[in-house]
Amino acid sequence: MSRSLMSAVHGVKFERWGPQDRREHGADAWARLPNGKVMVLQCKGRSRSFGKSLSIANLDAAVRELDGFPHPVEELIILTTTPETVALQDRADDLTEQRAKAGLSRVSVHGWYSIGSLIAQNEAALQDYFKSRRRVWHRLRWLAVVVLAVLAVLLASFAFLPGLKLF
Repeated sequence: MSRSLMSAVHGVKFERWGPQDRREHGADAWARLPNGKVMVLQCKGRSRSFGKSLSIANLDAAVRELDGFPHPVEELIILTTTPETVALQDRADDLTEQRAKAGLSRVSVHGWYSIGSLIAQNEAALQDYFKSRRRVWHRLRWLAVVVLAVLAVLLASFAFLPGLKLF
């Protein structure tokens, strides 16, 4: 969902970066901009820390992770399921200012409320996200029908074998 939403917001196509089960070089997804630089997404769904907010230390660690990214980064966008706080926004602004002096990327944070607002403004992102999932579920549904049909045929043929006790 994050990739679809940020693609709609920024007008560029975000793609997954690295394997699905882990982040590499501080990136979950990335998009190449017309100027050759990239935007990087880092998703901080607090599933392992449910109920805990994103801290300043988490934000600083996210920025440090980006240092190994192999392309010139224009902006690091951190998306989190926790509500944004003034402290996080202030820290992102401070990091952006510090990094600008060194010629490094901007840092922005979107918490759950601003993500919800962006979703409301970009309904096409939701449609794009669910359209691709609908195709997958449609294929899986047909696969399930075929598997059940094969199982039914096998069970029916076993029922007519003389001397076979299934239970």
